[in-house]
Order: sequence, then C-alpha cells, then structure tokens
Amino acid sequence: MSSQAGKNQDASLGSEQLGLGDVIVLALASSGPTQSIAVSLAAIVAAVSYAGIVPIFLCLIPMLGIAIGYRRLNAWQSDAGATFGWVGRALNPKAGFLAGWLMLLYYVVGTVSLTIPLGTYSLSLFSDKLANNNFAVAVAGTILDLLVLFVAARGIKLSARFQWGWAIFEYVLLLGFGILALVKIYGSHLAGSVHASSSWFTLSGAGGFHALLSGILIAIFLYSGWDTAAYVGEESKGKSSGDAALLSVVLLFFIYSFAVFAFQGVVPADALQKNSGNILSYIGQVLGGSVWAKVMVIAVLGGTLASLQAAIVSSSRIGFSMGRERVIPQWFAKVSPRWMTPINGTLLFGSLNILFLWGALSLDTIGTALSDIISTLGLFAATFYALTATAAVWYYRRVVTQSPKDFILGGVLPGFGALFMIFVVVYSLSSGALTGVELATGGGLLVAGVVMAFVAKSLSHSAFFTNDRESH
Repeated sequence: MSSQAGKNQDASLGSEQLGLGDVIVLALASSGPTQSIAVSLAAIVAAVSYAGIVPIFLCLIPMLGIAIGYRRLNAWQSDAGATFGWVGRALNPKAGFLAGWLMLLYYVVGTVSLTIPLGTYSLSLFSDKLANNNFAVAVAGTILDLLVLFVAARGIKLSARFQWGWAIFEYVLLLGFGILALVKIYGSHLAGSVHASSSWFTLSGAGGFHALLSGILIAIFLYSGWDTAAYVGEESKGKSSGDAALLSVVLLFFIYSFAVFAFQGVVPADALQKNSGNILSYIGQVLGGSVWAKVMVIAVLGGTLASLQAAIVSSSRIGFSMGRERVIPQWFAKVSPRWMTPINGTLLFGSLNILFLWGALSLDTIGTALSDIISTLGLFAATFYALTATAAVWYYRRVVTQSPKDFILGGVLPGFGALFMIFVVVYSLSSGALTGVELATGGGLLVAGVVMAFVAKSLSHSAFFTNDRESH
C-alpha cells in the first residue's frame, strides 16, 4: 500500500521550509539544555550524588541507536507523527496509537516542567518571595506561555528564527559559566566548592544500581526532546530531520556532561537541594555576584521559552498526524492556510499547558511537583523510544543481514537502544524506583492510552487500524 494511505490528502503542512541547522536548533531547544539543567541538576545530584555524568554517559549509546532508528524510519517516510505512524504501520496500529498518546502526554504534561521554571525565574528578577509563591509563579508562567503560543501559531519559519536568536545567546552563556565554574573551583579554590574524585565516575559513587536507575530516568528526561527533529520532517528539506536527530544526541551528550560536571561542584549537595527552585541563579550568584545571577536568569528564561515553543510545535504536529489519520477527531488536522501550521492543535495544546500548570502548583510544592513530573516523563520517553527503535529493527529486518553496515545500523544499535529502554521501564516499575505518586500518574495515563486505542478503533473506523502492515 502507499506510505500515505489513510491520510486526508487535503491536510498538509508547508514543505521544504527548514534546513538542517533549523531542525537541529529546534531539536536542541526541545531538549532545552539550560532549562533542563535548571530543573534537573538538584534532582540528579539527589539521585546519584556527584556521579551525574555516569547515567548521562550510559544513555548515550542507546540514544544514538534510537536516533539511528529514527533516521532510517524517516528515510522510509516523513510523518509529522513520527513514532505514531511508524509503529502503527510497521508493528501494530494500536501500539502506534499508544505511542502517539504517550508522546502527546510527554509534550503537553511535560510543559509544566517548563512553565514552572518560566514563572519562577522571571519573578526572581524582581523578588525572591514572589518566585516561591505558587500563585505568582502560575500567573507569570501563563503570560509567557501565551507569548510563546502566539509565535508557534504564526508558522514554523518564524519559530525557527526565534530559536536561532536564543540558541546563540544561551549556549555561549552556558559555556562561559561552565568554564568560569571550573576556573573558580580548581584555579581559585572557590569556598565551599567540591572537587572531583574518581568516585564521581563509578557505580558505587552513584549509590549503587538502584540509585543509578533513578539517575538514568533523569538522564533520559535530559536527552529527550531531540525527537522534535522527526516531527518537523514534513516541513524540512530533503532528509535533514533524520540527520538532525543523530547530531542532536551527540551535541546534547557533550553539553550535559560538561554542564553537570562544572556546576555540581560549585556548592555542596545540600546547598543544591536547598536552592533547587532557582539553582542556576544561585550558582550564578556564587560565581559572579548578583549581576551575573540576573544574566543567568535571563539565559534560563530564553532557553525555557524556546523549549516551551518547541514542545507546542511537537505536540501540535503529533496531533495533526493523528487527526489526519482520523484516530482522533479530524479537527486536529486543520491547517492554517496563511501560516501553514496545525492551528487547532497549536492553540489547544498551548492552552492545556496553562491548565496543567495551575493544576500542578495547586496540588503540591514547586520542588515536589517538578520531581514527580521529571521522573514520570522519563518513563514515558523511555517507552516511546523503545517502540520506535523496535519498529526500526522490525521494518528493516529483511535487509539487516545484507552487509555488516546494515547489521550494525539496522539491527544491533537500534535493538540495543530498544532493550535498554525496556529494561529501564521494567526495572523502574518493579524495583520501587518510582514514588507512589509517579507510579499512579504514569500507570494511570498508560492504561488510559490502551483503553483509548480500542475505543478509537471501534469509533473512528480509520483505515489506520485496518490496513495491512507494511514490510520492507
């Protein structure tokens, strides 16, 4: 059958709008190194002490394997729904629906981990008291979410230009502060700083295997987001989205390894925990005083705005693909004729960000809310990454024995990535690595997705659920 079978041919996004650099910047923004470190640094130190580089390194090879799977599947067909379409056509349509559901949850619920820091950091420019007030944080986050939503709705090219401006500023500043931290720790013997030791790179230094798995979940969260490269595949030039996925994983490894190593030693672990709500501002204060603390806040704000925008771009395109296939209402597949964006999904998912933001902050403290969100999102990301890598191996199963290159790139690396993610999910669920809140949240939403897959098949009568699976 045609790779586009079952799609509403009237629903299409503007093609050939993004080059390789644009897609990489969008993918990096979705992962959001600066805001992810702001959210996760204290959490990863709490999980594995100062051995944060260990889970980041251990996730590199499986992430590369999964990114190779994305690249090969994108060569088969570019689909704004990426894993949703690939898994549905190569493996099983209900599994594809479940993958789409998890990705939507990741990008919609996950934006709470963006809008909370947005509110916190913007308010910290004016008042530390306001930055720790849940209501004030929610109001500030709402205003900034609406600003980003406006840009995302106006077209993918405008979104890419927005990302480029912040990317240059954000990464230069992150690199500069990291170098400054290392100079002050090891050259000037910064008071209260912690010097690296060999234990920082060992399993025992991470607190054992159980603690390491908690750290790996956080590391998966740190990496996740590079798959945005796949969601803009229909709007990219040639096969640039597949190449961008691979390059983004490599760049993220170096960025996170350097930043975590540099920043975690600036102050003792208890100080990191105490200041977890505004950790990079606090580190900026320690390194350079109040002026540089404000500069760091601005960098986090810009990076977080860019990440939030990339999340809205991703969720709207996943919803667009699912709506085009009619597994959810076709309303999601409506494209703005002026801006060539999936306008209904963009507006809906951007608005849901605000709803979840208020819900999270009304139920718990800022620090606890962020910790629960991060661990749950890591579990979701591990699940849909495993599904994607499995789909890549299965779809290309008949060619993996044709050459050593095909065997490694088409079988070994994506297969290892899938097995790694499956192990992380199973072990996390069976070993008590997640809290009761995280298990209830993640498990409940996963079960809801399974139920909705059967309901969608019964009610939608979509060809997506009935066409024969494609094979290579």
